Amino acid sequence: MKKELLYELITGTFVLLFLYTGLSKILDFKNFEVSMWFQHMPRWITLPMIYLLPASEIIVAILLISGKSRIAGLYLFLLMMAGFSLYVGTAMLHLFPKAPCACGGVIKSLGWGPHFILNLLFTGLASLALRHYRHQRRSTRNPKAIQAQNISRARNQVNTGPAVKPLNITK
Repeated sequence: MKKELLYELITGTFVLLFLYTGLSKILDFKNFEVSMWFQHMPRWITLPMIYLLPASEIIVAILLISGKSRIAGLYLFLLMMAGFSLYVGTAMLHLFPKAPCACGGVIKSLGWGPHFILNLLFTGLASLALRHYRHQRRSTRNPKAIQAQNISRARNQVNTGPAVKPLNITK
């Protein structure tokens, strides 16, 4: 039960993070738009990204709330965090002459180092949560099949154990 609560808290943190950053970008849209135009990506992709990024963060947060869509939300969260981490990593390596941060809220005030660590932390937690919820879904999808599989494994371990030689008690 404690383990389940831990993963619920982790997922709740993801929801809060993406709601916060997505809504911050919308509420401060002019600054977000300006920083997006200074990103190092082709111009033809910038305009759609200006609208898709905040909307995607909010949609992913909503997907993470429901148990039925949580795994899909975790995959999308993981993908987006990996992309954000890649961008922050390239900024840290100075691969661009100038790399503005288009993050929302107080996260944009972080330096590149703390930002990268935060992104890696969230990426790692998302991987763990995804593994947990996928395992949970498999075990609750067909409990009788899983119970039979576990019994079969136990029998195989018993049957394939070390051979016991009969004792020779002749004198």
